Parts: sequence; C-alpha cells; structure tokens
Amino acid sequence: MAEQRPARVWVMRSLYIGLSFFIIFLHLLPLATSPSRWFAPDFLMAFTFAWAMRRPEYVPAVSVGFIILLADFLFQRPPGLLAGLIVVGAETLRARSVANRDMPYLVEWMSVAGVMITIIFAERLFLAIFFIPAPSLSLVLIQLVMTIALYPLVVMISHFLFNVRRPAPGEVDALGHRL
Repeated sequence: MAEQRPARVWVMRSLYIGLSFFIIFLHLLPLATSPSRWFAPDFLMAFTFAWAMRRPEYVPAVSVGFIILLADFLFQRPPGLLAGLIVVGAETLRARSVANRDMPYLVEWMSVAGVMITIIFAERLFLAIFFIPAPSLSLVLIQLVMTIALYPLVVMISHFLFNVRRPAPGEVDALGHRL
C-alpha cells in the first residue's frame, strides 16, 4: 500500500498556489493591444476542479477561495461572486470524488462540465439580480465550451507533469485513513 506523506500534501498545496499565481500572471500580461473577440479558457477553474476530483486534499477550500478572490480583484470582476461559486463547485466535486473514483473518465468529465455550466449560469443569475453589467453571453459561452473541451488536457498535464492521480484502491494517508 502506498502511503501519502503529510509533506507531500503540503508540497502539492504549495504547487497549486504557485500554479494559480502563474496562471493569473499569464492572464494579466498585455499580449495584445486590441480587444479580443473570444475569451481564453478558464485554466484556473479547470485545474482547481481537476485536482479537487483527483486529490481533494491538495486543494483546500480556503486556498481555492483565496486564489479565486485574488483573481476576482485582479481581473476586476465582482469580488467574491465567482470565488464563492467555485468554492461551492469544488466542494461539490470533492464530495463526489470518492464515488467517481471507480467510474470511467467520461463520467468525471461530464460531472465537471455540469458543475462548470451551473457556476456560469449561477453567476449570470446573480449579476442580473443585482443589476451588475455582465459580459456578453456569447463570449461567456465560448469560454465555457473551451474550458470544458480543454479539461482533458488539464487532467493529462496534472497526471503526467504534476503526478496528481486518483488514489489507488487501498491507498492510505500517513494516519492510516483510506483515501
């Protein structure tokens, strides 16, 4: 049986935070001077959900909330709205991670896609309720479709580059609890 060391968990939590800062940094780089006709996929949401499904202990709710709240401030979005929705989505996926462990990958992908769709439409609903201007629906839907389509690539990067894998049957943590 493989053993999950506490040091590894903290290293992976730090890696998640560092990767999130890197994604935010890349998003803030001024690469074009004209407005774009499409939105890039939301890599931050995709990585958060991929890690929450595969190794929930690597992405605690406090870290997810802090990172997405920081992104809300830096990207000039309504502070806390998307952060709260993504934390709820990540916790929903965390609760399903044990049940989805034995399911095929397609079920995981559809679960994550359903959570992403729910988050985007909940955000639109909250923006409409509070009369906050929202980006055009076509741009948001393009970003959503691209994020869902890119999720398998994010899972492959997480799996092969960062070694974020589903726990093996019978795998335990340092205290002997089953993962």
